[in-house]
Amino acid sequence: MAAGFQPGGGENGGFMASDKRIKLYWCTTSDHDEDWFILAESARSAKRYHEYYEGYGAGDAQARLIVRDIRLNKFTNGEPPCHAQMRELFALGFEDTGSVPDRRKVRFEGKTYTEGILESLVELGRQQLAVTMRENGGLGRKEVASSRTEPEDESEVKTIPRLVG
Repeated sequence: MAAGFQPGGGENGGFMASDKRIKLYWCTTSDHDEDWFILAESARSAKRYHEYYEGYGAGDAQARLIVRDIRLNKFTNGEPPCHAQMRELFALGFEDTGSVPDRRKVRFEGKTYTEGILESLVELGRQQLAVTMRENGGLGRKEVASSRTEPEDESEVKTIPRLVG
């Protein structure tokens, strides 16, 4: 566990006020799979939280200061460090610029920030699976098409003689 990260704080789904001097950071990694905003007291805390929460190694994340002094009465995900949610971003003056299937995108001071793609791909996959299951009346384990390449019955095999010369 990263030093300074306290698992009891953040991402607990509660609404908590804080007396700390909280800042908003844009946290990224080189693969951009999980880029998003982190509320934290320092860039170091934001980076460590992002690395720990998203499963990256120490030193994999970058944190760029976006808002220096956040004065919110409540934080959706509990005591920072934690991920910023849309309600906090809107309260800070961010604008929703729409989304590409389940990929949050916001604008602040003329710059657009787009959520990392991995989470949006996972969510898109979940939605596609749900649609497929609804269309097929729910699929059981045996009803899912196999990825095997062999036919299940030898009668399905057709042989065609070929001349090799």
